[in-house]
Amino acid sequence: MKRDEPFDPSIKSSLPPEGLKFRLASQADCDAIAALMAERNPNRELFEVIKGTERELSRVSPDSDYKLYVAELNGEVLGFCRFWHSSGLPAARKTFPAPEGWYAMGIMVHSKSRRKGIARFLSVNRVDALRELKIGEIYSIVDAKNLTSLRMHQDFGFEEIARAPGFLHIKFEAGTGSLFRLTI
Repeated sequence: MKRDEPFDPSIKSSLPPEGLKFRLASQADCDAIAALMAERNPNRELFEVIKGTERELSRVSPDSDYKLYVAELNGEVLGFCRFWHSSGLPAARKTFPAPEGWYAMGIMVHSKSRRKGIARFLSVNRVDALRELKIGEIYSIVDAKNLTSLRMHQDFGFEEIARAPGFLHIKFEAGTGSLFRLTI
């Protein structure tokens, strides 16, 4: 699937490749994660993307309120997913109402690895990681026009609990966002 490609429910992903691993990201993954972020944000300067990635990775640890996991195959990072607790967001940045709790952030998969089950693999393993951490529910914020993400949330049992022009610090310039909750 290309960036901003329209959702087509008739196109199904394959199963993830054998040997795909899910693990907590480390500083050694910085270049691979930054490359994925740069692919998704082509208008940002690469040095800004790298600095942001370094900052994110500095927050990652088994006991922090911020988690970043990668999908790795034969030493190559094919994608990543994140989740974080909203208490880590300064009150001054919370410009829209939203429940306090753990939030799933977007999943990014390298363009050459899309439609190969990587996003679903990351989603399943992220929920399993949350269960292991004894986290009972997670929220997710999605642009209401992102039909692929909306469908995936529904497939995983997320319940849409609100629609608004923004949640927490995220504003939907082009319209409305959906707030989802999943009880784990």
